[in-house]
Amino acid sequence: MARIAPTTITLDPAQTVTLDLKPNPELSSQTTALVALADHVVVRTPADSVEASAFLARVQHLRRWVAGIYKDAKTPLTTAKRTLDAQERALLVPLAEAEQRVMREIVSFQAQHQQDHERLESGVVEAQLAGASVALPAPLAVTSIDGMQSRTTYSADVVDFRALVLAVAGQLLLDTPGPTRVTQAWLRAVCRPTPQATITLLEPSAPALHARARALKGDLSVPGVTSSAKITLVAR
Repeated sequence: MARIAPTTITLDPAQTVTLDLKPNPELSSQTTALVALADHVVVRTPADSVEASAFLARVQHLRRWVAGIYKDAKTPLTTAKRTLDAQERALLVPLAEAEQRVMREIVSFQAQHQQDHERLESGVVEAQLAGASVALPAPLAVTSIDGMQSRTTYSADVVDFRALVLAVAGQLLLDTPGPTRVTQAWLRAVCRPTPQATITLLEPSAPALHARARALKGDLSVPGVTSSAKITLVAR
């Protein structure tokens, strides 16, 4: 059986992995020959179809053979990658948790510190308006090292998918000419549409559509969806 020539790779002084990296001439020549022959396969008669199916079986068998050879050849690298990934996660996960824990403490304190300072400033202004002579509080104290910046990011999560779908559908219907005032009022009351609820917020589920097509086959009938069938020949 053909094999890939082994090549030794050292990941660190204590860990050496032997990988197969050099291409095998036998596999390359067989693949090139079959690919070239495939360009000349023409089926016009039942006999041609039988002959082509035999050739197809050769191609499929070689493809599976090559895949098996390279799967075996890549096993050391796959094992080494899993080991390195586990080592990386063992270091990064606790570091990320520590980072988030300390960050939450700092952010919480800074927010409270800001609120306390604004409350003091508001009290001073009210006292001055009342005629009292009160000095403004000292500026905000430094709460982080030089070079550390505060960045605010915003995100959104769907908590009620049905409500989102209704809002998008309602907005689409409102944007479509034809609904009466009564219908528009009903849409606003039931769907709660908003111009922000655009169709770009929804994404069709390809796995669900494929599963529905497999179950219903030619009987699939969903507006906006087209079904297709693909025949595949597999040699045992």
